[in-house]
Amino acid sequence: MTLPIITHDTLRELAAAGAIREATARARGAYWMLVVSYGDQQRVLAASKSRQPRRWSRLNSLVRYLRGLGIDRFVTDASDYDPNQTDRQRPDRAAALREAHEAAAHDRWFRQQVQRALGDPQPPVPHEELKDGMAAWLTERFGPRPKR
Repeated sequence: MTLPIITHDTLRELAAAGAIREATARARGAYWMLVVSYGDQQRVLAASKSRQPRRWSRLNSLVRYLRGLGIDRFVTDASDYDPNQTDRQRPDRAAALREAHEAAAHDRWFRQQVQRALGDPQPPVPHEELKDGMAAWLTERFGPRPKR
């Protein structure tokens, strides 16, 4: 069963308005997700910055989250609970960590390049000389620059 999602901000506003008819902590394998009912709608809480259901590995963490919203009463559906069914790998986090490592590696490389350039004993090329040299090289390689 796939339910539409609800964001934390929307859930917080509905809870503050007293519009939550029922909150259900529903087990899926070794994890818990939150399903809320309001009006004739039923929605699952989304993880921040994703369209996937938010998951808790511990029911007491979900309880703390609900209490923080002012929801003190909720239903627990443990019919699909299986503590042995875990998928500890979180692809969303794995991709984020991979990107962070790539960014850190690029930052190290860039800093090394800057340090090498700063330590270069050759005198710097004046800006105008560099511009004229690049213009001549571009003209030689690609022809004259079109008029605007």
